[in-house]
Amino acid sequence: MGNSKILLYILHGAWDSQSEDGVIVLGVSADIEPLQKWLDEIAESKAREYVEMCDYIQEERGERHYEAMNASGKYAKFYITEHDLDIPESLMGRISREMEKIDRSRDIGEYIFGLYETGGMEPWMYEYMTNSEKVMEEILQMFDKWEDCNTSFNTTLENVVEKVRAEITLTDEVLEFLWGRLGDVPVDDDGCLTDRFMGYEIGTDREEIWRWFDEYHSKGVAALMNER
Repeated sequence: MGNSKILLYILHGAWDSQSEDGVIVLGVSADIEPLQKWLDEIAESKAREYVEMCDYIQEERGERHYEAMNASGKYAKFYITEHDLDIPESLMGRISREMEKIDRSRDIGEYIFGLYETGGMEPWMYEYMTNSEKVMEEILQMFDKWEDCNTSFNTTLENVVEKVRAEITLTDEVLEFLWGRLGDVPVDDDGCLTDRFMGYEIGTDREEIWRWFDEYHSKGVAALMNER
């Protein structure tokens, strides 16, 4: 069995917040367009998901790269590179399936964001569905089962997301997952958010969000605090 050539685009990045640094491969695709859209999102948010940079930020944006650096030396750099690979045909099927899974995950995320942005999904539900690996895997598996050549991709996507969504309720388990997410949201010296979270705007006092958790968790926010 011979080899096949394939051109792949890879979106990868590196960042340094002085206290920690990271390197990551975000996506691999035979189509550059979804990776460019992803790069656009990173640039629009000033790479906030990876490193929080305050004060003056020097930025550079190109068709295939985004770089940002502030006066204190924090930086974030993201690039799309292309690679012409010679791959055994036995691996091509597995690679194609993984690439399709990545692209489909992006489609699911965009669909869920559209629901949230138009007011069709509660903020806690959006936060949970887009960040829970368990939920995303369930949607992907159900999509594979429901996919039908007689049904459009968008219709199948809508049906699958709504099916999974209908089974999610605001249980203690979900609240504990969201509480963990809240712990990663930066706050200023006064305890106010410096990034948006679950519909709460920048500048919201963290204690206001604690009251929401206290209302819905069966044991109250004190139990959540004691678990951390």
